[in-house]
Amino acid sequence: MAERDFVKTGIKGLDAILGGGIPRGNLALVEGAVGTGKSTLGAEFVFRGATEFHEPGLIVLFEVSPDKFIRDAARFGWDLPELERQGRLKMVFTTRSVFQQELQQADSLLLDEAGKIGARRIFIDSFGQLALGNDGSRDPRDDFHILAEGLHRENLTAMLVLEVVAQDGVRLAAPAPEEFIADTVMRLRLEPLERAVQRSIEIVKSRGHEYQMGRHSFRIVDGQGLEVYRRVQAPRDTTRELAASFDPTTRISSGIPGLDEMLSGGYFVGSTTLVVGISGVGKSVMSLHYAAEGARLGERGLMLTLDEPPAQVLRNAASIGIDLQAAIDRGTVQLYYDPPQEMEIDRHFHRIEQIVREFKPTRAVIDSLSTYGSSLGPAGRTFRDFFHALVALMKEHQVTAIYNHENPEMFGMSSMMGDYGVSSLVDNIILLNWVELGDVSRLAVTVTKMRGGPISRVTRECEVVDGVGMRVLARTISPNVQPTPFAGYHGLLARSPERRPSGS
Repeated sequence: MAERDFVKTGIKGLDAILGGGIPRGNLALVEGAVGTGKSTLGAEFVFRGATEFHEPGLIVLFEVSPDKFIRDAARFGWDLPELERQGRLKMVFTTRSVFQQELQQADSLLLDEAGKIGARRIFIDSFGQLALGNDGSRDPRDDFHILAEGLHRENLTAMLVLEVVAQDGVRLAAPAPEEFIADTVMRLRLEPLERAVQRSIEIVKSRGHEYQMGRHSFRIVDGQGLEVYRRVQAPRDTTRELAASFDPTTRISSGIPGLDEMLSGGYFVGSTTLVVGISGVGKSVMSLHYAAEGARLGERGLMLTLDEPPAQVLRNAASIGIDLQAAIDRGTVQLYYDPPQEMEIDRHFHRIEQIVREFKPTRAVIDSLSTYGSSLGPAGRTFRDFFHALVALMKEHQVTAIYNHENPEMFGMSSMMGDYGVSSLVDNIILLNWVELGDVSRLAVTVTKMRGGPISRVTRECEVVDGVGMRVLARTISPNVQPTPFAGYHGLLARSPERRPSGS
């Protein structure tokens, strides 16, 4: 079977969603309401063709003057007049009726201009629904057929803009006849998210090839153009989908004295660990030790934080004797902070994919899952789908990852994850909690789950010391040393410990 000839749009992320690009000769319809980014997409399609793929192009304008179009393109660094001077672009300002007549004439001046520059692409901005010169005497689809046949005859891959009426991202009008005739239909939307708005693109259809379905988000970036982010739920290749923690022998140290003993030597390579506890119990401290231990061993570590900006993370590390800035300067630790307000999860996950692919970490810390849940909502599928995608990404690259999660219950725990039903996706679970003994709350750690390895589920006491950090205390303490060790109590996890009778 002959390989399909695809026209690459050159727009970041879009060709991947299109399965390689638009089949050559296809007529692509870009539809959306006012302000969705249709003209920017079409202009970039022609610009990238002329500058990156040696495919000159035509831009046909009906309403926007060439001067304004050139001005708007300049904000993205696209010098359209220079391309015209080089003979790689031709801009035409005309009316719809004249344009339709030109396509039907054998001696068309417009097509003659296209031939002179060797045009392979054309962008038409824009025509209203059923607006191509129809006087009511024939089926409006006939006009669009004439347009499509004229473009195909000249071997032009076309992108046409269609304005639609929408409210709150919902289309109000019936589907246009042009949608049935066009080979490819891309629908742009402005989708309300609480009081914010997110841009999305959906490939409604594209004849002759496979493509990624669903709504994918995108941004319009000054100095660049469009950047499309594949929806986080979309399947990736089978390598990622089948990725697993498979090494049965190599262990990754936690960096905390006494904890590796509880973990039977450390974490398995590529495993996923959930650290659960109330705010202030030491989850972030444990994460800092983990990253610092990797840096000490020359292993690269990624710290992804939503809760605290970088300066605060560095301060916290310094307070327990960890010079995290030095590890960052050496290139062994990368600190990525993304504020959780109005998070665009597709863009966020795309950035994490980039970092993992380029930085190639051995270890990763994500602080925290509960903040993701607050931004995405724990009730729907988005949070679980995102977490599943993140786990699969880390396993594909054999990154041993720790995820912090805040459980709001301080004394007594009815559920490990609360509303976030993802504990089945993780390999290990470490529980940090306060235990009230007399008038003092002491810190406890329990390994409650560890896939592939033996665990005792013994609750041990630990402490965090300024300038030193966290350490797990020995289980057996001399009888003449106070306070009484955890081994002298039962009911620690129930937050209602009782002293064991002496001699038991």
